[in-house]
Order: sequence, then C-alpha cells, then structure tokens
Amino acid sequence: MANIRDIAKHADVSVTTVSRVINAHPYVSDEKRERVQRAMKELGYLRNQQALTLSTGRTQRFVVVLPYMDHPYYGLFVNGLAKAALGKDYRLVMWQTEYRLDQERQALDLLKHREVDGAIVLSHTMTFEEMETYRAYGPISVATVGAPKTISSVHVDHYTAFQAGLRVITEAGYKDVGIVLSRPNSPSSIARQRAYFDEVSSARERWVFSGYLTSEDGKNLVSAFLSEQERPCALFFSSDYVALGFLGEAARRGLGVPHDVAVLGFDGHPIGQAFGLSTMHSPNEDIGRALFDAAFQEMTGGSVVQKSLTVTYMSGTTL
Repeated sequence: MANIRDIAKHADVSVTTVSRVINAHPYVSDEKRERVQRAMKELGYLRNQQALTLSTGRTQRFVVVLPYMDHPYYGLFVNGLAKAALGKDYRLVMWQTEYRLDQERQALDLLKHREVDGAIVLSHTMTFEEMETYRAYGPISVATVGAPKTISSVHVDHYTAFQAGLRVITEAGYKDVGIVLSRPNSPSSIARQRAYFDEVSSARERWVFSGYLTSEDGKNLVSAFLSEQERPCALFFSSDYVALGFLGEAARRGLGVPHDVAVLGFDGHPIGQAFGLSTMHSPNEDIGRALFDAAFQEMTGGSVVQKSLTVTYMSGTTL
C-alpha cells in the first residue's frame, strides 16, 4: 500500500506538504492540495486513523452537544456544522442530552479523555463555570449568550432579536401581544421575557405561555389560549415548530389566523416557509458553520471567537 513518501514523489511535493494535506492544515496552496489529493486517489492511498491519531495527537472528531436530535430547530445548526466539518475532513459525534446535566458531563468527558479534539455545544443546562473546567482539554464553542472570554461563542442576542420581532408585531397594528416560550428559566427565555415587558405596553404575566417545545405542545396551546377570557390578538412564538403545531390545531378548531389571532414564529425554518408562517429568521446554519470554524481555529492556534449574528423578518400570511 502506498505511503506518504510515495504520494510526495508522485505529486512532486515534499513529505511535509503531503502531511499537511492529510491533516487538513490550512497553509497549503490550492494547486498543491489538488495535486496531493489526485496522487492519493491514483495510488489508492488509505489513511490509517490510529496511526494518524498517534502522530498528530488528534482524533479528527468533534463532539456536538445538543438536547434533541429530532427537533427541526437544531437541524439547521447541524447542517452548517456538517458542511464545515466535511471541508476539514472532520467527523462529528452527536450527543443528545435532553437537557440532563449528567449527559452534558459525559459528552464533555470525551474531550477530557482525548476521545475528541473539541466540543460544540448548541444548548445546555451546565453553568459556564463548570464548562470552563473542561476548557483545559481542548476548544469549546457554544451557541449561547454569556460565555466567558475563554470559550468561543457564536449566537443570536435573544433580547435584541425578540425586541425586533415584537416591534414587527406592534407596527403591524397589534397591541395586545402574548409570547410562547420553551424552557421558562433558560437564559434565552429570560431575555425574551425581559424584551416582552420592556417593549409591549400591554404585556401581561398571564400572556407568557411557557413550557412549549414541540409541535404537539403547540397543538395543546390552542386550548390554553381559548380558555383565556381576555386573549391577546397576536402570539410571538420562540419556535417555528411550536407555531406550526398551533396553526394546525387552530385551523381544525375554527380559529382564524390572522383574523382571530396573528402568529409570528422564530427560526425561519423552511418547514415554516412552506406553510406561509411569518417569522423571524435566525441564521442557524451560518451559526453552525461558524461554531465549527471557531473550534477548529482555536485548536490550530487561533484566538477565541465571540460574535452575535443578526435576525431578520420574513413575511408570511400569519401576521
């Protein structure tokens, strides 16, 4: 079987250049990279992963920590991560936690035990103080706000984003507005509630509907909404997925949208667009790609990255 010296000779480059291409090192010209990759293909070169790990000290794997793998919200993050990983010849280890702290610890233990090179955390219950204790073992990047300077963060500012969505609703002429949140005590939900009470003059505690994570929860919300003697004329959902569940059940029960209640989602997922859902588009795929790049950059000697991306309004038929 061909080795890297054979590849170097065939491609007319140095052994060092071949090694850099195999290890996805950024400092190789496109022309040389193509020559090496063509030589590898022509000679039938197969990389020995165990030998590579021993020689580089890297596993070519990142763990992705997320609460649910079947929730469409996380699908766009993962798509961006996967595209970025593919470009660097990296593999992703998906770890579903269901917001259980013990599962989050087990996922980050992979980093501690050198089974992965870095960790990308999409949502978590673990405090940043505890997360920092894992930072000594490799790079960590998160999609949440409030990370310390030692942890890379690419995120949406949920206060500003929700404030923008609420303004879209009120500027459309809706005065009485309710909001629909997932976990009531999560940092993002707290920020959204703060934006709600700061931005909407008619805001009421009873119009804050919390604990709605799935489309089934959205269906169940219709009953809670109809039971209100004084109902808001518009609902701002923190998830398109939940909003779609609400829309389906509302139609079944004769509740007109937007005539009886206007609906604004949050995500900008293609599923919502197919049903005409008005929504705030969060660039989740871009965030996923940037999270991978941040972890990879830090692993190869770069600095910690912290940045916030912008949310934009996407018009539909529900507002």
